[in-house]
Amino acid sequence: MWTVGYLHWIVAATILCHVEAYHTHLTPLPDHSNHSGMVLGLSEMINLLAPKTLAILVLNETKIDQIDRLTVMVHHHNIPTCIFIDTENYFRYIRDNLKKSVDTTSLLFSHPEDMMEDIAERRLAHRLSLYIFYWGAKNVPTNLDRSLLREPLRVAVITNPRRNIFRIFYNQAKPNNHGKLLSANWFDGNDMTFKRTPLLPTPTEVYKNFEGRVFTIPVIHKPPWHFVKYNKINESYNGTEAVVELSANSTDMDEDTFTVTGGRDHNLMQLIADRMNFSFRYVAQEDNIQGTAMGIEENATFSGALGMLQRREVELFLGDVAVTWERMQAMEFSFFTLADSVAFVTHAPRKLSEALALVRPFQITVWPLVLITIMISGPILYLIIALPYRLEEWTSGCFARAKRLKVYRGPSFYHLQYIQEMNYGGYNRATGIAGTPQHPSLDRCVWYTINIYLRQSATIPYNGHVARFFSILLWLCATYVLGDVYSAQLTSQLAKPAREAPIDTLGRLEVFVERDGYQLVVERQSAFQAMLANSSGVLQRLYRITQRQRNNESYLVSSVEEGIRALVANPKRAVFGGRETLYFNTKRYGAHRFQLSEKLFTRYSAVAVQYGSPFLDSLNEVIMRLFEAGIIEKITIAEYERMFGSISGQFADETALTTKPESTEVESGHSKKATESNEKLQPMNLRMLQGAFLALTVGHTLGVLILLLENKRVYIGMLGKRSTVKLHSLIRKIEKPLRRFRCSLD
Repeated sequence: MWTVGYLHWIVAATILCHVEAYHTHLTPLPDHSNHSGMVLGLSEMINLLAPKTLAILVLNETKIDQIDRLTVMVHHHNIPTCIFIDTENYFRYIRDNLKKSVDTTSLLFSHPEDMMEDIAERRLAHRLSLYIFYWGAKNVPTNLDRSLLREPLRVAVITNPRRNIFRIFYNQAKPNNHGKLLSANWFDGNDMTFKRTPLLPTPTEVYKNFEGRVFTIPVIHKPPWHFVKYNKINESYNGTEAVVELSANSTDMDEDTFTVTGGRDHNLMQLIADRMNFSFRYVAQEDNIQGTAMGIEENATFSGALGMLQRREVELFLGDVAVTWERMQAMEFSFFTLADSVAFVTHAPRKLSEALALVRPFQITVWPLVLITIMISGPILYLIIALPYRLEEWTSGCFARAKRLKVYRGPSFYHLQYIQEMNYGGYNRATGIAGTPQHPSLDRCVWYTINIYLRQSATIPYNGHVARFFSILLWLCATYVLGDVYSAQLTSQLAKPAREAPIDTLGRLEVFVERDGYQLVVERQSAFQAMLANSSGVLQRLYRITQRQRNNESYLVSSVEEGIRALVANPKRAVFGGRETLYFNTKRYGAHRFQLSEKLFTRYSAVAVQYGSPFLDSLNEVIMRLFEAGIIEKITIAEYERMFGSISGQFADETALTTKPESTEVESGHSKKATESNEKLQPMNLRMLQGAFLALTVGHTLGVLILLLENKRVYIGMLGKRSTVKLHSLIRKIEKPLRRFRCSLD
C-alpha cells in the first residue's frame, strides 16, 4: 500500500509541475528529445517572423501534445492561431483571407508535394500567403516539382539536419523565378540564435534588383502606346530597334516577325527595366487584342493578351490596359500609369447651307418670339388708341365718371394731306369721308406697325401722346434690337459660314443614332466593348440600338486606328475609346476632320501583372516615383512631339513617318489647304448671298404676278374666246379679295 501511494504522489507532482509551467508560460521542463527542440525552434522562428495570423494544418502523425505545447508558446508571443485537421476547411480559410487581402502565414505538418499541387489548382498562390512546411529530415525533399514552386507561390521548408539545429529553405530568396529552394536562414537551438534577421527576405528587398532577369511581355500595335511594324524575318532592320519572335517557342523561319519602333509605353517599360535591372522581350498576340472575360464571373477566362497573363505565360502586360472590375478578378494592376477619360469621336461639324443665311442669325427659339411681337404690335396700338373712346361710350350715362375717363385728344387725325396720301387723291372736300370713325381702324394700325418693322416711311395714325410713345418704342426696337442685331449676326455668319451643332454629348449622339442611323465603333474585346455591354442609362440604350442593327458585329474593329479610318470613309460613325488615344489618332489623320466629345468618365490604365505577383510592391514603388517626378507626363509629351513636331515647328523623324497612314500622305496637301481655309476668315462673295437673291426672286415673282393681274386687259385680246371667258371668271375671283384687302387698307 505504501508503494502504491508513493507512486501516486510522484505522478501528481509531475502533473502539477507541467500544469504550473503551462499556466505561467515558463520554459518547459528540460527535455532533450528532438520533439522538444522542434517545438522550441518553431516557436522562436514564428516569433521572429511575427505573422498577423498563423494557420496550423496537421496531416501527419504529429502528436497532439506537441501541437498543444507549440500553440501555448506561440500564444506567449501574442500571435493568433488556427488549427486545422481538414484540408477543405483550411483552403476555405485561406481563400476568404485572400478576398479580404489579409496576410496569412501557414505552418503545415505534411509533405510539401502533397499540398503544392492543390494550392496551385485552387489559385491560392499569392504574395499574401506564406506556406511553411516542417520537414523533419536532414535535407529538403529531392522529388519536388520545381514548376510548382514558381512565382507567385511562397514556400519555406524547415529541415532538421542535427539536434536543435534547423535550416530554412525559401523559393523566393532570389528574383530569378527558377523555383529552387535556397537556404535563407538557420536556427541554433543550443544558443537560441539565428543566422540573420528577418527570418525570410522581404519581397521588396528581393525584387528591388532583378539581376538581369528576362521578362516576356505581349505587345499590340496601338498608337501612341506601341508602334509595331510587321516584317519578314529575312529583312534587315536597325540594330537599335527591338526585333522579337512571334512566339516564345517559334522555330519556323517562315513566320513573320515584328519590330517595335517606339511608343509611350515602350519607352516607359525601358525606363522601368533600367531602374529594376531586368530586360524584356516582346511576343505578339495572335489576334492583336487585349482580351475580355468569358464565362461566369468567379471562374472567368480571358482571351487575348490578358488571357496569356492569366495562364501565366507572360509576367506582365503594359499597353493602355484599362483597370476594370472583371480584370481585377483574374490579375492585378500596379499604380496607374495613365489617368485618361472615356470619350468618342465623330465627324467635324459641317458647314450649313448658305441659302438659309437670312433666317439663321437668330436661333429657332428666337424667331417665334419675333414673329409674335410683330403680329401683336398692331392690335396693341389699336387698343391704345381705341380703348379710351370705347370706355367713353360705355360710360356716357354717368357724367362724373365719363369726366374722369376722358383723355386728351390731339388734332383730328384725318388731316387733308394725310387723307389725300392714303386715299390716293380720292378725297371729296364737300362730302368728306362718309362713315369715318373717330379713331383709326385695326387695319391701319397693323399696316403702320409693319411699315415700322420694315423700316418704311409711314404717318402715325393718331396724334395722341400714348400712341406717339408706343410708336417711338416700336421704332427703337425695330432699329436697334432687330435691325442692328440682325445685321451684325448676318454679317458675321456671311464672313465666317455657320456650322452645324457638334455631336459632343451622349444625349446628342443617341438622337443621331436613332434618327440618322449613326453607328458605334468599338475596339474588339477591349474594356470599352465591356463598358457598352455592361453599362446602364444612355450607353445601354445605345448598345441595344446597335444590337438591333442588321450586322450587329460590324461595330467591332481591331484597333482604334482602324475605327478612325472607318470614320473617315463613312462620317456616320462614332468611335469610342480613351481620350488620349483618340486625340492622337485624330491628329494623325487631320484634327479638322473630327469632333472629340466631352469626357464621359475617368478610367485608369496600369501595368497588369499575374495574380498574386510577388514583385508588385517593388513595381509600384518605381512607378509612383516616376509619376511624382513628372517623368511619365514628360514621356507622353515627348512622344507627341516626336510624331507631330514641337510648337516651334520641328516635325517627326523617319520612324514616325513610317507609321503615318497612306491616305494621310496622299491627301497631305489637300488637308493642309482645307485646314488653313477653315482656320482663316473667308471674304464675302455672291455665293454667300444666294439666300438674299432667292428672297428677292420670290418677291419679284410675286410682284410680276400681281402686275399681270392688274393689267389683264392687255392680255385678254391675245387669248381666244373660251380662254377669255375663263380668264375673266378667274380674274374676278382673284380681284374680289384683292379689292377687299385694298379697301381695308384705305
